[in-house]
Amino acid sequence: MGRQRSDAYRPRRPEQQTLHRLVREHLHTLYAAVEHGFEGASLPAFVRADLEGYIACGALNRGFAHLQCEGCKRPMLVAFSCGSRGFCPSCLGRRMCQGTLNLLAHVLPAVPLRQWVLTLPFELRAALAYERNLMGAVARIFADSVMGWYRRRLAEGVPEARGGAVTVIQRSSSDMKLNPHLHVILVDGVYVPDPDGMPTFRALPRLATDEVGDVLQVARVRILRYLARRGVVHLLPETLEINDELASRDPVLAQLAAAAVSGLPPAGPELRCRPAVQLARTDSAGPTPMGTLVVQELGFNLHAASVAGAEDQPARARLLRYVLRPPLAKERLTLLPDNRVRLELKWPFRDGDGRGEAAWGRGRAGRP
Repeated sequence: MGRQRSDAYRPRRPEQQTLHRLVREHLHTLYAAVEHGFEGASLPAFVRADLEGYIACGALNRGFAHLQCEGCKRPMLVAFSCGSRGFCPSCLGRRMCQGTLNLLAHVLPAVPLRQWVLTLPFELRAALAYERNLMGAVARIFADSVMGWYRRRLAEGVPEARGGAVTVIQRSSSDMKLNPHLHVILVDGVYVPDPDGMPTFRALPRLATDEVGDVLQVARVRILRYLARRGVVHLLPETLEINDELASRDPVLAQLAAAAVSGLPPAGPELRCRPAVQLARTDSAGPTPMGTLVVQELGFNLHAASVAGAEDQPARARLLRYVLRPPLAKERLTLLPDNRVRLELKWPFRDGDGRGEAAWGRGRAGRP
């Protein structure tokens, strides 16, 4: 028997993967638990559609196309994909690769790139996670704040100066907590018109940590003022008061969102001891440096240390794949002998606690 070519099509067999097995075997248990706990209320339709679509994704018994290789004439069956933008690792992995190639080939110019990552306070995460219009507006405000800083820094008095950005909203952290945050890839400079009217790029020569703090202060104030105008928060002298509209509109989703933000059941375990989350004060002594080009202020965190050169194609591709990545890598999910599920993390927690893994179990949770 001849050796199979390395580029030959190989079915991915989702039914053998841990994540698919967990969703497939426990989906109806989840539905029943939610309806029982909320007196007949069910999960929103879009949540059910994502979960049930994932079960069908890549499964031959849910539909397939009959194809034939043009070269060797070998027939093959290719299962349909769900095409979900929710959490399906296969479909989102394909979008990641396609999006990276498209941005590199057709969108981003050959100039230095810098990634700016904005993390929001815990108190705002559940409120913004399922309000896409609000989250989209926050993303636009943040990108505009950063590009405005570039214009003031590199082209003061040149109103025609322009920057460019690609913004991606990631909705979870590495330990699968609900954490809507922003990854913005910006051209690391601005375009200004030359005497002939043609755009000329001015690269940012260097970036200091205190300058990252300046950007964070502007973005934080603008975001909170916008949310206050929309009635999401009330700016009090000492704290932020959150308008919990989601709880009254959809109590099931509100409870799951609150649990997913903190990592508490039923969304997951949180065994680390941490201080109770306090509402962020609306006044501040200024951003606190957390590392090189990393600052934090009143629950907002801004990171700007990741860069890629104009001609460094591998680094540019890595940067884009990182911001476009799926929320969950199925290879890091394993089922333990005691029926707990272990999620291996890429890095230990920032506070040093943990060995880079978290585990969920039926009736109990912890690190194995």
